[in-house]
Amino acid sequence: MSTAQTKPAATKAAGPAAAAGWRLIQASFEKSAPKLRDAPPGDLPEIAVTGRSNVGKSSLLNAFANQRGLARVSRTPGRTQLLNFFRMQLRHPSHGSFEFRWVDLPGYGYSATPQAVRASFGPMIEGYLQGRTTLRGLVVLIDCRREVSDHDHALLEFMQARDLPVLVCATKADKLSKHERGLISAGIARTLKIRPRQVLLTSADTGLGLGDIGREGGLARELADLLKQPADEAPPAT
Repeated sequence: MSTAQTKPAATKAAGPAAAAGWRLIQASFEKSAPKLRDAPPGDLPEIAVTGRSNVGKSSLLNAFANQRGLARVSRTPGRTQLLNFFRMQLRHPSHGSFEFRWVDLPGYGYSATPQAVRASFGPMIEGYLQGRTTLRGLVVLIDCRREVSDHDHALLEFMQARDLPVLVCATKADKLSKHERGLISAGIARTLKIRPRQVLLTSADTGLGLGDIGREGGLARELADLLKQPADEAPPAT
């Protein structure tokens, strides 16, 4: 499916992404789907987002959208058991805009056995990642203070088999020094055998890595790069 490129719409801009370059100008909750058949129609490209159960998916989404209550932040890891769809729009002052869906997938657990890794995705998640034709890429959130898990490795291998790109967001990077950030970013890329450009250091508290600022850009620019390519021309996972 080709990318939906939309006309500008009047709506408030998001904080961290509200800078020169790509910025998120609209974000709203659309629906929750207990099963894949309950998902919205495949009329927009989608970016799926997942990670360990306590990695901070909801906090990152709220910070990216500059909406404190867009996604519910739970104190209990693993509470998300649904496919949660959010309708979003990115805009650039000279490159137009893209409408898409951010799909919040259930977080995965802690067991390191291969069987549990597969089971933790569940039929619904595996079915979505395998069969959703509008899926443009996967964003995997990893706590930068923790080691890369078997679940993270399995997700990247799964997406590589589908020939779809993966972007890793290392969350809570504001807890690290500038020197540590460089080491962590390089270490994650090396461990997962991906390009360093595929790893973004982010912070929901400070907005680090969420916009499109400077030469390296951030999440807004990376999502735009995925969305502006036809589905059959998206870059490979590695």
